Parts: sequence; structure tokens; C-alpha cells
Amino acid sequence: MRKISDFSILSPNTMLYDITREKNVAQTPEELVRQSLVNWLIEKLNVPEALIKTEFALSQLDPNEKGRLDVIVANPNSTDLREPWLLAECKAGKTDLQSLETQVNKYLKIVQPLHIVLATGNEWHFLSKKGKSYGIVSEIPGFNAAQNA
Repeated sequence: MRKISDFSILSPNTMLYDITREKNVAQTPEELVRQSLVNWLIEKLNVPEALIKTEFALSQLDPNEKGRLDVIVANPNSTDLREPWLLAECKAGKTDLQSLETQVNKYLKIVQPLHIVLATGNEWHFLSKKGKSYGIVSEIPGFNAAQNA
């Protein structure tokens, strides 16, 4: 688990620029968590911006699905977004971790990421694929290190 304390709370009605969507988005508590995660992926894990998608519509993978993935990072070793490098689900504040897990389990019927981040406000939980299931890990490997593994 990682505690995040380096994102600031801005005044109400402030817009945030989302580099992955290339537009301003309304600042909500959940959006602050999402943007903090995107910045961490780029700055700390060296994930190329072009591989990160936010608010990604599941209907792009399965026309019968209606939800959206908070953050998905394409795997450069696969042309299929159903096999991403990372999937993240973000919620603000004191969200029940169980509800995040339930939501991610629904997504796992469609995508099989190598890594998962469950971001609840300033606490982030990491999981990595181990065989056919996922196990808790202390950190996600840097993107460059993962590509050389």
C-alpha cells in the first residue's frame, strides 16, 4: 500500500487539464485521485503518455458493456487492449476497498492486466498477475524495467 500526499486540493469549480484526454475536466475528488495516479505513472514509473487512457469506455472492447475504466495502460508487447499492462480503479476518500475489488472483478471478465492499482483517496493498493490470479505486491515495477523482464 502506498500513501499519497503530494496532490493538492484546489478550490471548487476548478478545471484540471487531463493530458490523456487532451482536455480540461471538472475537478472532483475522484478526478484528483485519477490525475495523481496518471502523474505518478508518467513521472515515477516512466510510462509513456501515449499508452495511458483515462475514462476508457468498455464498449470499445465489448459493445455489450457500458462501464468505463478509470485508467488503463496499454501493453506495448500486445496489440490487444484486453491485455493491458495496468488497470486502475480510482475512488475518492474513504471508499470501501471491497467495493473497488468487486468493480475490478467485473472488469477482469473483459481485460486481463499484468498489474492492478486500487486507489482509494490517498491509499493505493497494488496487485500483480501471478499465474491465473492476482496477488498483493508492495509496488508496481517501473515501466522500463517491466519491458526488459
